Amino acid sequence: MSIPEDQVARVVADISTRMKDPNYAQIAIGHFVQAHPAVSQFLTANMKQLGGGEAVFHAVFHAEIIAECFRRQLGRDVLPSVSFGDLDRTAGEGREAALAQREPALAGYLTANVEEAPMRQVLAHVSLALAEAAAS
Repeated sequence: MSIPEDQVARVVADISTRMKDPNYAQIAIGHFVQAHPAVSQFLTANMKQLGGGEAVFHAVFHAEIIAECFRRQLGRDVLPSVSFGDLDRTAGEGREAALAQREPALAGYLTANVEEAPMRQVLAHVSLALAEAAAS
């Protein structure tokens, strides 16, 4: 179930429009944290690698964008919550390459929007876990 590039572009464009509301980012982050507590804990545990607390917020925001891509692709308002098992199954080296193979448009989104390599690696892992949850 590879998400098409035009679908990712539509999600990004829609979210860019929503960003005109100064509260949107906080709402999006809160939504993701509630929907995927295991991912939120995983990102917090990787705070040092990501670059601190503010970087964790950026990572959660990107994760919400990716989750929105899956929700739209599946035509659902809600995805199954990512479990620690999903995170374990998608752990390991080469997560960016694995994401590029499984979800090339999402890998392209991360390459274009996330400059820091450690954050891209963590978000590739999260994206694969979201793909696992979405497939269940």
